[in-house]
Amino acid sequence: MSHTAALMLIEGPSWMVWAGRVGVLSYFSLIVWWAWTGFSGYEYRTGLRIVRRAGAPRRSIAGALLALSGAATGLTLMYFGFHSAPVVIATALSAAAAMVLFVFRRFAVFASLSIVGIAIGVAALIVVQSVATGFQHEFERRVLGVYAHINVTRAFGIHEYRRFEAYLRTVDGVIGASPFVYYAMALAPQSSATDDRELRRASVLVKGIEPATAHEVIDLDAHLDAGGGPDIEISALTSDLELQPLPDRSDSKLPEVIAATPDPRGDGWYGPALAHWRTLGDSAEYGHGRTTEWDADDGDPWPDDEARGPATNAETLPTMFVGVTLARELGLAVDDVVTMVDPGAGFDHTEVPEFRRYRIAGIFRAGFQEYDSRLVYVHIHELQWFKYRGKDVVSGVDLRLADPYDAPTIEGVLRGTIGDDEYSILEWQKLNANLFQSIRTQKSILTVILSLVSTVAGFNVLAALWTMVVRRTAEIAILMSMGASEAGVARIFQFSGMTLGAVGSVAGVCFGLVLCLLVQFYGYTLDPEVYFIERLPVEFSLEQIGAVMALTMSISFVATIPPSLRAAKLRPVEGLRYE
Repeated sequence: MSHTAALMLIEGPSWMVWAGRVGVLSYFSLIVWWAWTGFSGYEYRTGLRIVRRAGAPRRSIAGALLALSGAATGLTLMYFGFHSAPVVIATALSAAAAMVLFVFRRFAVFASLSIVGIAIGVAALIVVQSVATGFQHEFERRVLGVYAHINVTRAFGIHEYRRFEAYLRTVDGVIGASPFVYYAMALAPQSSATDDRELRRASVLVKGIEPATAHEVIDLDAHLDAGGGPDIEISALTSDLELQPLPDRSDSKLPEVIAATPDPRGDGWYGPALAHWRTLGDSAEYGHGRTTEWDADDGDPWPDDEARGPATNAETLPTMFVGVTLARELGLAVDDVVTMVDPGAGFDHTEVPEFRRYRIAGIFRAGFQEYDSRLVYVHIHELQWFKYRGKDVVSGVDLRLADPYDAPTIEGVLRGTIGDDEYSILEWQKLNANLFQSIRTQKSILTVILSLVSTVAGFNVLAALWTMVVRRTAEIAILMSMGASEAGVARIFQFSGMTLGAVGSVAGVCFGLVLCLLVQFYGYTLDPEVYFIERLPVEFSLEQIGAVMALTMSISFVATIPPSLRAAKLRPVEGLRYE
């Protein structure tokens, strides 16, 4: 579901979702109509007289202002970087004291207790909703910084990816496209062997990107800046390899929109490109350029220092970017030399795994533990050399959209033009469906559980109003004997209950926002290996606050129904019998 999920509607079949929306709109339309036509004259004045308090001492407002100033001082200190747990606790207690003192000064005791209960429930809902929304959006930002909004792939690679890229750029809503290659490999520092031949190494997911266009689809520039190293751009990824050109497949085997898209390299490009490739030296072709090999029967597929060949000037090596956590685990720094090995280069044990050495050109921080500890970027030619044996083939094309939430719509357009039999078209929400679904489920469950706090506060409102109906039986009888209608008497107590709900909601929103700001300013740290991010995120919105207030007002309205019906059914003679 989209932003309408803020209305607390649980996900389900489309007809159920629409039925829920119609029901919610009808319910609140009824409340608006009832409020617009019902409150006039004595209902309004009598309802306020029931819940208000008269003759409050002046010292209560002074105490409330003092507590409010303490809360403001604490927030100011936190804003300017004075992060301390005692300050957080003192600020929260000051805000709570200010709220309680203001409420008890203006309202009667029974009303004040109900208001404080409602405010606590609203504040708890806002804090939990803000943290859950912060988690959801922070995960989305981290994922979208590394993954494109949509990727188009083919199981055996795409030869004519330039024509795909040219067509995909013309699709409405697409603002960037870039080819890529993914491959799982192993990585180790150049001098990682110890006396007992133990190696520091890691299994990594390597992504080959095209430096000229990668900035259009991922936020690698920002991640490199966050890595804390020297000022590095994506163009620092280099490769000395040239790929074997391959002709495009026949137009009959391509989707119509691709067959109708001309190759950006022009007609007749293949012959000259192949002739040029055949003139290249061995070092630029796949399978050549390795000066030494090691015995495949040795039992250790990893090349030792001697097998890795003679020392080479690091400046001439191809480059790579590694995540900050991976760099820490392997003890890597900028300009260090590493060896990357393709364990799956051979289909049997007779072929030695391929390996190449690289210079670390930059260290990035994506802010997501999974990426910072296992993701590596290299020039796309390097990974084509490993995965496709030096042929000019890519795994797919990444796309960036003007609005990432339009991905399902554009995915549907591409399925209609490219088809999904041979090609896989995957948008970012489906690519990480399990992660996002678990976050939405947790958010819904927490919302339902904490809504019970507001429900308990609603019972407090019901009990208080019921008590007032019993205590004011004589007054109700006098009003009815003077001509008040049953509906008018009912609206007196409905108005009183709705007043408690409205004041409690506003007080709870203010208190909840103070708590959210405290959490945000304090920057509560998390274990990135468990939660994937380093700090507790907080993000609130007017839509979210409005949904919480609507839920609370709804509960308050339901709580007014039993006591208002009892008051309306009271007969004047029964109310005045013992007077």
